[in-house]
Amino acid sequence: MEGVEQKYCDACINAVIGAWRGLMEVSGQEVLCTVPYGKGDTLGLDAIPEININGRLGAFDSRAFLITEELDEQARRRWPTDSDPERQPLMFFCDPTDRSSQLKKFFERISRDSMTEKIGNLMEGCDAIKLWEEMFEPPATITGSTSAITCVRKGEIVFSVILNYITATICVATSSGVFWYRLKRFSDSSNENIGLDKIKKGKKLCFPGVRKLGFSSDDCKQLVTFLGKEGYHENFRDSKLFVESADKFLHHTTPPGPPRSLYLSELQKGYGPVGFIFCNGEKIGEWIHWLSFVKYARNEYGRCALRAFEISLERPYVKNDMLMSTSPPYSLFREENNVMYLDMSQLRNFERPSQFRCMMVIIPWDNERIIQVLKQYQYREITSVF
Repeated sequence: MEGVEQKYCDACINAVIGAWRGLMEVSGQEVLCTVPYGKGDTLGLDAIPEININGRLGAFDSRAFLITEELDEQARRRWPTDSDPERQPLMFFCDPTDRSSQLKKFFERISRDSMTEKIGNLMEGCDAIKLWEEMFEPPATITGSTSAITCVRKGEIVFSVILNYITATICVATSSGVFWYRLKRFSDSSNENIGLDKIKKGKKLCFPGVRKLGFSSDDCKQLVTFLGKEGYHENFRDSKLFVESADKFLHHTTPPGPPRSLYLSELQKGYGPVGFIFCNGEKIGEWIHWLSFVKYARNEYGRCALRAFEISLERPYVKNDMLMSTSPPYSLFREENNVMYLDMSQLRNFERPSQFRCMMVIIPWDNERIIQVLKQYQYREITSVF
């Protein structure tokens, strides 16, 4: 990682910490109320993190692009038109509050007897992790609500930063590896001084292969994907990954977005096998963060742990006027001289760039049971991207 890239990584770490502290410092009444921010039907728990992130990154570099669902119109005015990655600006793709519907229910639960108390104090006054896992599913280190930022520079993925609001942990995927770090209490001001060098002193995550984990053929077919709304079941069916019904292989149907790749890490150990994760025509803010893990995650041998395949359907479905699956001519992934890169100029064609969708499989390097299916249907492997 170049020096300037580490500076940006430090700024993004500081930004998500600011988002977390912003939530923890306000009351249940404030996070649960509707505010006239962005689309106009936004809750405080969505607006507060985004405002903090936008403010901190803007103060660090006012020229950088920050792409969120609420800031689409602002970003699109300056969107790059040149497909040459060398001419494309620094871009940050952000999901300020993933799993906001679950987080809303969680905050309602812990604040129901004291709506004016700080959320941080309420969480410290109960076993927040245990309660989250009872209300939704374990492990909270993966399933908890998060804030995530991914940096794209000159067509390359540079890093991803994901902060878990429930466990107060940060996961950072960079050229140094994938690291997981636990923050101090929300009221401890020393959190503001945390950067990449500090996080690298935390736990280095391993992404073990299916052979190392002793997976059976059926274990290799266990997957995590989103099937929670109309159209997603049909979309998944047409991927043809399974001849039989996929329902018995689903680990979760409404999983988290940005941290979904962590299901393939050692954090999932003891919570059931997951053979791969699937992006089922979901928005870019859900899946772009996975690419850092494909690029930087390592297995027990110190080698690249994950592989990525883009799914192109012959007759793609449409969701909110966006294709749920893209063929190579419409894809963000471009190849030149056997090197792949991200062409962000493609998104200028859309009124809502943050709504861009695709289908993608992220899979352990040795999951031959699914890799053979992907290759039979000639789905494109996203290699050397970045």
